[in-house]
Amino acid sequence: MKPTNITREEMWARQCLAAEDIDYAVWERDKAVLHQMERISRSCSFVVDVYKGKYVFASSNFADLLGYDSRKINTLERQGDYLESRFHPDDFSQLEKLQIQLSRFIYSLPLEQRNDYCNIYSFRVQNAKGQYVRVVSRQQVLEQERTGKAWLVVGNMDIAADQKEHGQVDCTVLNLKNGDMFSPTLLSSPQINLTEREIEILHLIQGGLLSKEIACKLSISIHTVNIHRQNLLRKLDVQNSIEAINKGIDLGLLK
Repeated sequence: MKPTNITREEMWARQCLAAEDIDYAVWERDKAVLHQMERISRSCSFVVDVYKGKYVFASSNFADLLGYDSRKINTLERQGDYLESRFHPDDFSQLEKLQIQLSRFIYSLPLEQRNDYCNIYSFRVQNAKGQYVRVVSRQQVLEQERTGKAWLVVGNMDIAADQKEHGQVDCTVLNLKNGDMFSPTLLSSPQINLTEREIEILHLIQGGLLSKEIACKLSISIHTVNIHRQNLLRKLDVQNSIEAINKGIDLGLLK
C-alpha cells in the first residue's frame, strides 16, 4: 500500500458535516457554561468547530497561565491558528501525524462508537517568556450534529507535572465508555479486504463506466455488478461512488 500525504484538515472534512444538521444555539449554551467554568478551573480550555475547521473558543486562562495575548484569546475565532503558532514546531509536526492516524482509526469504527474516545497528548508550547513548557491536553467530542457525527471538540490543557526535556509527543487514547487505554503506536490500519473482482470494478467506476457498461465489459449481469458495488460501499465505509474512488486512492488501490 503506498503512503499518502493527506492533511489533517482533509481527514476532518471526511465527516461531511452539513449546515442543516448543526444547531448553533447549542454552541451558545455550551459557550456560556465554558465561561462559567473558567472562573473556577485553572485549566486552559478550547473548542474546535469541525464544521468550520477552526478554533472557536479559548478560555482566559491561556492569558493567565501561559501569558498569551488576551485580545487574541478573546477573538480567537478570527485569529486562526494563534494557539497552534505557540506549539513547538517539532511537536506540532508529530501532533498532526498522530491526529491523522487517530482519525483513520476513528473513521474505521461504526458511527455510534466514534465519539467514545478521549485523546490525551503531552507536548511543548511556548509561554510569554519565550520558554517551551510541557503541557497535557485532553481532547474529546463536546457536541454531535443531528446524525451523530462529531461537530465540536473540546480540549483542556494544563502544565504537565513532568517538565523533563525530551522531544517526543506522548499520546494515550482513553475509551470513555469502558476505561480502556492504549497508545496510537499500537494501532494498525483497518484491514479492507476487497476481492480481485471488486478492485477491478472499482477501477472501472473510476474510469466513468456505468453498471450496464461494466456488466458488458466483464460479461456479467447488471445485478451482479450492483451487488459488487454495494459490497464496495460497505467495505470501504463510504456512501457513494465518488467517496469510494477517493477512499481507493487514499488506500493505494487506485492512482
